Amino acid sequence: MLRSSFFAMRVLGLPVLALLLAVAPARAQQSGDGAKQKDSRAARFRLAQRYLDADKPERAIALLEDLHAEHPSTSAFYKKLKSAYEKQKRYDDAIALVERRMERRGRSPALLSEKARLQYHGDAGEKTAFATWDEALAAAPQQAQTYRTVHGSLTDARLFRQAIDAVKKGREALGKPALMRLQMAHLYSLTSQYERAIEEYLTFVKNNPDRLTFVKRRLGRFMKQEEALQESIAATSRAVREEPMQRPYRELMGWLYLQADEHQKAFDAYRAIDRLAGADGRLLHSFAKQAADAGAYRAALDAYRLVRERHPESPVAPGALRGIGRMNERRAEQSDDTEKRQQWHEKALDAYRTFLDEYPEHEAYPSVLRAVGRLQQDVLFDLAAAEKTLQQVAERYPKTRAAHHARYDLGRLHVMRGNLTEARLAFSRLAERLGDSGDLAQKARYQQALLHFYQGEFDAASTLISTIAENTDADVSNDGIDLGVLLSENAASRDTTGQALQLFARARLKHRRRQKAETLALVDELLTSHPRSPLADDARFFKARALASHSGRTADEAAEAYAQVALTHPKSPLADRGLYRAARLQETALDDPKAALESYQRLLEDYPGSLHAADARNRIRALQKETTSETDEAPGPAS
Repeated sequence: MLRSSFFAMRVLGLPVLALLLAVAPARAQQSGDGAKQKDSRAARFRLAQRYLDADKPERAIALLEDLHAEHPSTSAFYKKLKSAYEKQKRYDDAIALVERRMERRGRSPALLSEKARLQYHGDAGEKTAFATWDEALAAAPQQAQTYRTVHGSLTDARLFRQAIDAVKKGREALGKPALMRLQMAHLYSLTSQYERAIEEYLTFVKNNPDRLTFVKRRLGRFMKQEEALQESIAATSRAVREEPMQRPYRELMGWLYLQADEHQKAFDAYRAIDRLAGADGRLLHSFAKQAADAGAYRAALDAYRLVRERHPESPVAPGALRGIGRMNERRAEQSDDTEKRQQWHEKALDAYRTFLDEYPEHEAYPSVLRAVGRLQQDVLFDLAAAEKTLQQVAERYPKTRAAHHARYDLGRLHVMRGNLTEARLAFSRLAERLGDSGDLAQKARYQQALLHFYQGEFDAASTLISTIAENTDADVSNDGIDLGVLLSENAASRDTTGQALQLFARARLKHRRRQKAETLALVDELLTSHPRSPLADDARFFKARALASHSGRTADEAAEAYAQVALTHPKSPLADRGLYRAARLQETALDDPKAALESYQRLLEDYPGSLHAADARNRIRALQKETTSETDEAPGPAS
């Protein structure tokens, strides 16, 4: 092979070789020129972009026009030039650009749709634009992409109803009723046709049940509108009645009720889903957590109980039992009736103790055991039993979150016993163990500040409170903020001896130790000996709280004391809160709706900007509705 090649070279001779050597540099020069031209185009394009960024559109357009004229097939030059024309509202130039492109590429649906959109925004008028969109639809009527393209163009122009019509034409022409279902649902929502929107979504999730979460996310944008929510509920209810075995329908129904804050109806929906084949209580458990987060403790409690009843062997059964305990606690916290609070707390304890018996190896065991200790301490006031339980948590599970909280509770327990030195040591060790960071560490620091306060060490208390306030990561409680304000007011007051604040601090400590008589005596002494003290409103509010927190027939005294805050100190920041709490006691513990209505109405009249105003309005509506119902049901006079 090599010999034949060598022979051929000799035959060709030097003339051919010379020719080849001459051609090679020419080709190299052409290649180099092409690269230089390409680099030049890129540089000019970048320069045009810089002009646009610098708000010099005319210079940019001049460069882009030259580039497009030289290379009309380059899409980047075409798109950038069209965009620049459009931003400068040079719609006629943009339309001319599109038309020149159509001359080269044909009148495609995409180019016709683009032209129509530009005509709509420009001076051509709606009639001309719609005619061009019709032409786009007619250009390739048997291709689904045609309708997608026209839909996109119309949507960009915010012509949502026309976009709906275009998709309808596509469905009819192609015989595909499912064409662009999600797009249609969204368009119906945008045009406030919520019932039709939900019908599209329902059909979609029926065929794609795994996309239910996506549909909820889409719907969530519109569910803040009452009309959208109610129409969606009505349409979904109808779908459930027609096809009761469609699980996605029922799940969507439950979710919609959650959006409407109709938690009991949502519970009914999820309870029905739980009856379907394959249910193991997970969905009910998930609903219960959502309801609990929304403050619907009754619905959450019902759901947790049902999980426990129907699915005792389910992986979520332990969580449901723990949830029962928590919801009973939350319901106790909501109640202003001492007797009912006690009943709910007893039910919570029963649930927690059952959990400890049935799930001794569960990961939540330390947390549940700590919950028992906390209730023994704060509800039963059995300090010996509480100490034993909490020490068990701290010693057996020392590195758990529950152990840290148990140590915090043990610190509080020392305060309740009056062992302030032991309490100070417990809180100091806990804060040090936690590295002085996090919510619990800041709570421990706040308790240390309170200990200084109880002992009349007000400067030390102020220093600690200010340190906590500066820590933006800490969730400082309202009580912590109130204490800081209290100390600041005292520092600015004329009471240089601090006697009023010392009396108040001692009363606060007596209250924590559940020494009711001593608490009230100290508050009364403060109000008698320092009637004009800036602490007077705080003292009256605290007295009302002390009366309300102890068992016995003091609800009427507490309500009167809360109302007295607003009467005596109408400009106090505690005045509206006092009226609200008085109304709550009158409505619940005293069962006096008339007095409650008067207190709520006074709150709205005197303090319209109160944080409690919205809740007061809701309670007024509820009480008026109850009063009307009772009047309607009352028997008329005998004939």
